[in-house]
Amino acid sequence: MPVKKTTQVTKEDKTVKAPAKKVATKTTTVKKTAVKKKETSVEKETKTVKQTPTAKTTKTSKKTAAANKEVKAPAKKTVSKKTSEVVSKKVEPKKETPKKETSKKEAPKKEIPKKEIPKKEAPKKETVKKAAPKKTSKAVKLAQYNNFAIDTCIDMAKAMGVDMDYDQYANMLLEIVDLKTIAKNIIDKYELKTKKFSFDEDGYDVDLIEVLVSKIADTVDIKAQDFIELGGIAKECLAYELSDDASANNDEYHKEFDLVKKILMIAQRKDLHTMEELASLLKMDMTDTILHYMDVAYNVLKNWQYDDVKYYESFIYAVLSHFTDLHDKYANRAMMDVADLYIGHGDYGLGDANYGYIIRENQIKDYIYYRYANVYVDIDREKARSIAQSALQYVDSRYTYYPNIMSILED
Repeated sequence: MPVKKTTQVTKEDKTVKAPAKKVATKTTTVKKTAVKKKETSVEKETKTVKQTPTAKTTKTSKKTAAANKEVKAPAKKTVSKKTSEVVSKKVEPKKETPKKETSKKEAPKKEIPKKEIPKKEAPKKETVKKAAPKKTSKAVKLAQYNNFAIDTCIDMAKAMGVDMDYDQYANMLLEIVDLKTIAKNIIDKYELKTKKFSFDEDGYDVDLIEVLVSKIADTVDIKAQDFIELGGIAKECLAYELSDDASANNDEYHKEFDLVKKILMIAQRKDLHTMEELASLLKMDMTDTILHYMDVAYNVLKNWQYDDVKYYESFIYAVLSHFTDLHDKYANRAMMDVADLYIGHGDYGLGDANYGYIIRENQIKDYIYYRYANVYVDIDREKARSIAQSALQYVDSRYTYYPNIMSILED
């Protein structure tokens, strides 16, 4: 019989375990604060089990009560363990995924582009280095060509097959106004485009020619582009009148000297030996321009240095000797101007020698003697009278300058 009682107790234990499971399912929606309430509910349920007797349990003795107590204890333990595990499982994942932790994990993601920047730049630098030797922009090439000396550029052009020296480029600049046309003519003549030189591989290419022509154009004293300007400058010079303003006269001398120098250079390079030939090129007769320059020089150089007179002598003789028509008409005048300037600067020996040569070489001597005597009037009057007296052996009243010579004798 005591064995049967124990079997009843085990059934009751099963009935007790069932509500314990239900309580565990209820605890899934309850927080930690509801754990104690669940335990108390379990105790109440166990008490209700005691109060509901069955036909078999009415005869239970104190042993059953003790058994019931023993059953209650493990029920409490099982419920508390399950509930605590359920609560811990639900509470723990909430703590493991806080918002703050996600922000901390996202922080290094922002640093990723900093590490990626050099990775992206590295291939860009490599591509630039590879592309640079293949193709260099025209602007870069022209800038480098402009930094080279003219001789270096000429040597580079020769390396491409252009057999030309500085003077040949300069002569082309006298023939053609447009610099690009000159460069094109050179490129076509030497077939540079078909040779396909590369700046990156050879160090020079066809673009060098245009730069070279431009660099030479900046260094030459005269070129075809200046022809149009010369006519306007010549007209300005002819309009100038000598005055008491020494500074203005000096400036005018420099201006007209540069003009006459360019005229001579054009004639020399174009092989023009008459003023008519020159006029056909410049579209203006420059005879009066040269004579006006001689007038200004004669006036200005009286107050300049002796060496300036010597330089002028060489220059004006070069101009007149190049043009046959000018030399025939104005060579004696130029020589007398120079002789007067030498005498005015105190070089009487050279001045007298020049006049002696002119007198010997000319049939008509009245104007020469007058100029020679007159230059000494303010320097040495007795010498002036002596020169005038010697003129009478060649000059009489038939000559134009006879009265002028007689006035010097009579003063």
